[in-house]
Amino acid sequence: MADNIHRPYFDFSEQLNFFWTSLILLLFVSMVTVLRYVFLSSLITCWTPVQFESQHNYYTLQECWSQDIAMADESDILRPDQEFRPHAFNHKTFHRWIPVVLLFMMLGFQIPRAFKIMTDLLLGTPSTIVREDIGTDPRTDRARELADAIKEAGERNRVIRTMVFFLIKILVGLNIIIQISFVKWYFRDSVQIGRDNNTLATPVYMFPKTIRCRFEIRQMTNVHDYEVQCKMPINYLLEQFVYIFWFWLLGVGIFTGLILIAQLASLVIPPFVRLRFRGIIPEKDLSQRGFCFDDALLYLWDIEQSSGLSMAREVAVKLWNSPPLVQPGSGEYNTQIVQNPVPGTQQNLLKTL
Repeated sequence: MADNIHRPYFDFSEQLNFFWTSLILLLFVSMVTVLRYVFLSSLITCWTPVQFESQHNYYTLQECWSQDIAMADESDILRPDQEFRPHAFNHKTFHRWIPVVLLFMMLGFQIPRAFKIMTDLLLGTPSTIVREDIGTDPRTDRARELADAIKEAGERNRVIRTMVFFLIKILVGLNIIIQISFVKWYFRDSVQIGRDNNTLATPVYMFPKTIRCRFEIRQMTNVHDYEVQCKMPINYLLEQFVYIFWFWLLGVGIFTGLILIAQLASLVIPPFVRLRFRGIIPEKDLSQRGFCFDDALLYLWDIEQSSGLSMAREVAVKLWNSPPLVQPGSGEYNTQIVQNPVPGTQQNLLKTL
């Protein structure tokens, strides 16, 4: 447990954004990369002349893969609007660059995570503020030190940690909105071109299933030009992945938004605070809480996730319940107060005697 409490805590919505979504993108890009360099024929197939040998066929696949140009058939050309599309025969394709785009999308999910880790290092957590050998202390001493650390952090940072917490959540939400919008815009099916109040839908060849490519093969002093037609299974794969991934992003975005609303309520709105921290914070202190930010709630949240509910309950008791000056019904002074007398108390006591 001593090692566990020093690790940063990520709730389930953060895990969906930081880990699982990034892992999905990384695995897909890795799969496409392996297929590209090991099984290229599974991503693109071309009809080549019968006299082509195996090395010529492989060269054809490499050339057509790297040209990034889809040549439309004549039947696809919209006449007489050809002046609209001066490059009707040369539509740029993006099958080579889509994995790079997905990698940048993955990095976008890591920006809020990096910000969270950096702020945790700067502001600290109760388990990292106390001394390193905390795991060897008795449980009560450990809870007392955690409570003292929370008090010191609260006096030093006020509500900065709570504000940073919600700032991270806002960054996560903005990132998921940007990602959803980007996928919807960048991988769109068509664009609208207008002229003289007429609207023309022009296909965007983001995922062409069939392409044509031109290349040359030099044999001795002769140079032969070839034009072949190729099928692009890679674009079937990319198209389906993007389609499914957009719905994944939408689901993650909705779930993240709901979690943000629930966390905001459980840290600020008194009825929800009492509901969330019932059984952790003493009932008397919970009933007196008003509408306010309090970093202590976040620290208790971290302790509950890292060290368990019982430890969070002990820390809360020591955090809000100060020791009484006199033990009820015993007539004895509290030893903690006797050990730290107010200056001048001993002299006044001697004069009285």
